[in-house]
Amino acid sequence: MKVIYNKIFVLSLFCFSFLCIQKSYACDSCNFFEYSLLQNKSYLGVFYRYRGFNDYKSYTSVSPSAQSILTYPQQLSTKLLPGNYPIVMHEPEGNNLYVKKSKEDFETYQTIEIRGNITVRNKWNFTAVLPYEFNKVYYEEYLDLPNPTRDTTLFVQGWGDLTLAGDYIWLIYKQKSRHTIRPGFAINLPTGQALIKSNNESDAYFDPIIQPGKKAFAFIPRINYQWFLNNQGVNGGVSYQLSTEGAQNYQAGNSFNAYAIYFHQFQAGEKILLAPNAGFYYEASQKDLWQGLEQNLTGGKIAFAQIGLDLNMTQTTLNLVYQHPISQNLNGNQILHSSRLSVGIIRNFKL
Repeated sequence: MKVIYNKIFVLSLFCFSFLCIQKSYACDSCNFFEYSLLQNKSYLGVFYRYRGFNDYKSYTSVSPSAQSILTYPQQLSTKLLPGNYPIVMHEPEGNNLYVKKSKEDFETYQTIEIRGNITVRNKWNFTAVLPYEFNKVYYEEYLDLPNPTRDTTLFVQGWGDLTLAGDYIWLIYKQKSRHTIRPGFAINLPTGQALIKSNNESDAYFDPIIQPGKKAFAFIPRINYQWFLNNQGVNGGVSYQLSTEGAQNYQAGNSFNAYAIYFHQFQAGEKILLAPNAGFYYEASQKDLWQGLEQNLTGGKIAFAQIGLDLNMTQTTLNLVYQHPISQNLNGNQILHSSRLSVGIIRNFKL
């Protein structure tokens, strides 16, 4: 049995974004998990992660002669739009961007991520995560006062914030099974690019919700549990993320994450081992703050169904994870979560 343990990795489950629940301040390494079956192994890995958003709960439609009242930020304003335009929501807060919600609107967040993991004496595990972000937002129609604009795409790329994590490994061996309990702590450091400017005439900063970095600290206590018996088992964990105020006076709301997956290992060849898995992932976050004011189009709750596969070949593991939302209750008429995908290649080694 120990020979098998020394040949495989199981799912590395990760939150893909800071503020997982928010419509676009999506998780870079939100309430980050790092877990594997393999004992006494360290590794280097490269991951690709994709998060998509589209559709709304509802679409606002009024007669063309109606005047439009805006909220900025989330308060009644005396400003009226030039001409006769439908009522719009202020989205996102803080940058004079007013969006007429459309089925054509979408947001995508893609990350190339380098991970390094070191296990020391079967007792301690340390992980570093460095992401590079490609964030894209499209609105069919928005009003950058005083002039309306159509078919607008915002694109930002750059380094995200570095995450460092450490866990204590508590192994409990029974006659036929093994229990692993891992309390730990992660921290997001304010090292990423959080003040990238747009290319318009005003040369203003992009909104903080789509910046690659946040220029804020985030503190993440967490605990993970695994039960393993006869080539199958269960992984589960919870974490809570607390963030400080970052660039442009923007502060992410605190968030809670939990997951549970079942996995099973199959020997597909002399040196090939498959470990498919399935389960659920849950996120809940409070509203963000901008200049001390709550942002009504942030925060909420969402649950994902998840399937995944690990393909292990000696010292190399290919990791695949797909998540699809099955329930979401977001604050206000936010753009909705769609599917998430992650692909990783891991090369393990012993120190």
